[in-house]
Amino acid sequence: MINIKNKVFFLLLLFTSAVFGQLSRDKEATNIFDSFDSKSRQAQQFMQQPQQVALEGVVEAEKYFVGPSDKIALNIWISPAVNFVLTVTPEGTLIIPTVGEIKVADKTLADVKKIVYSEVRKKYLTSELTITLIEPRPIIVTVSGNVLNPALYTLSAVDRVDKAIQSANMVAQRQTQGELSATIERMSTRNIILKRRDGSTTRIDIPKFLATKEDKHNPYLREGDVVIVPRKNPSKNVIGVYGEVNNPGRFEYVEGDSITDALKIALGCTRLANLDSIEFSRLDSEAKILETKILKLSDISDGNSKNIPLEPGDRIVVKQKLELREDFVVYIGGDVKYPGTYPITKNNSRLSDAIRAAGGFTEFASLKSAELYRRSVSPREMDIERIMSMRGSISPDDSASYQIETELRIQKEIVNVDFEKLFLQNDKSQDVLIKDGDYIQIPSLKNTIYVFGQVISPGHIPFIKDGTVAYYTSKCGGFTDAARKGDVKIIKSKTKQWLDPDETTIEEGDYIWIPKTPERSFAYYTTVLSQTASILSVVIGIAVLIVQVTK
Repeated sequence: MINIKNKVFFLLLLFTSAVFGQLSRDKEATNIFDSFDSKSRQAQQFMQQPQQVALEGVVEAEKYFVGPSDKIALNIWISPAVNFVLTVTPEGTLIIPTVGEIKVADKTLADVKKIVYSEVRKKYLTSELTITLIEPRPIIVTVSGNVLNPALYTLSAVDRVDKAIQSANMVAQRQTQGELSATIERMSTRNIILKRRDGSTTRIDIPKFLATKEDKHNPYLREGDVVIVPRKNPSKNVIGVYGEVNNPGRFEYVEGDSITDALKIALGCTRLANLDSIEFSRLDSEAKILETKILKLSDISDGNSKNIPLEPGDRIVVKQKLELREDFVVYIGGDVKYPGTYPITKNNSRLSDAIRAAGGFTEFASLKSAELYRRSVSPREMDIERIMSMRGSISPDDSASYQIETELRIQKEIVNVDFEKLFLQNDKSQDVLIKDGDYIQIPSLKNTIYVFGQVISPGHIPFIKDGTVAYYTSKCGGFTDAARKGDVKIIKSKTKQWLDPDETTIEEGDYIWIPKTPERSFAYYTTVLSQTASILSVVIGIAVLIVQVTK
């Protein structure tokens, strides 16, 4: 009896365990399913999010044409609100639940809103409605003609014609920037043809769109569009706009261009433009007679003067107003109280004015070594100046030296002025006029002489008045055995001239250079000896000949 009860209890225990185990597994499976379902919904929501399309501005409902794959949100503000995300079908219709199918293709977004509003109102009489474009559709357009890569391109319905051309000019594999430059050089930008699917054509003018922002010159693209980029003649079919405009140069001519159109394409006039003196020039058909007129822009704007229609080859020059004010400055560095950049007046400011503005010299300033530099050749003209400097007849002996001096002159020209005479002796003849871009350098007192070359211990030696070469070399431990004592040179601190000791007085900051006696091989001396002997034999022979002749 006890065994039967035990067996029953054991079976009941197994059954209970199995039930609870199954429940646990069911719960686990449910949790896994719920988790998978949650992730699936998140992925679906992510996939349903609208793609991010770069926009140049808000989409204007009156200009945007609706087409297949556009996504439009319809919100009906009842309680609870009803929200639909609708996609225009390939047939160009919107299917609205509980309302029906509405034809919307090839209609502006503004018209679609009116139609949808009218149809939904029939179902929801008093509710507030909103209809919004939430994702512009992708479109396929054809770009052909003078572009780098003619082909079909997938773009967006909010892209303009210039975006299609830009896509067709992307440098692909095995293509070079040189090929792109050549393509752009011959590519028309003002006579582009846009063919619509309905057979209509429009002329596209990119420069004019950039100048005026008028949509007709660069409209939005639609599916099936064909963009044809013709070739331009960069020398014949052009007009020129020069002078005080923001983008001077040659521009492709388009029939119907006028004076004001040309100024717009050149991105308008600058602040310095003399609008009462615009020069217009035109050649006759044989390009022999040049007719020139002076126009006032105000008269053209007011209708008092004709806005002349342009022809190929016409040129417009916008003259500049007289403006004397410029950023005239000098740069002062070194031992002045306030180094920096200082404004000056044109042809009126002097050296003393600039030093005064910089607060004067510090107690460490070396007026003897101070210099005023000037650059009369602009950086972009340096190469031309170097070439032109070599045009003269220069002997081979002078050419290397001349090149060095020319390079120094191009980099900085020294204005010959004695700072000590001006600021210590009040010699006004040294108070020179300074010019824009001049650089005034005031070095520090060195109070040393630098001795280097063939001395035992090269280095700086404290300067003493009337010090000699012998004094400074002795302070450096004397000459080495290899010193060439007869060729000692004094290098001047300011001018970097190399002078013999008897040609100058040693001044603070100067350098003393002791060259090395060159090492000669035995062959060198035998060669010199043989050459000397040859010369002596010739001289003796001539002398003997003269004696015999005079007997």
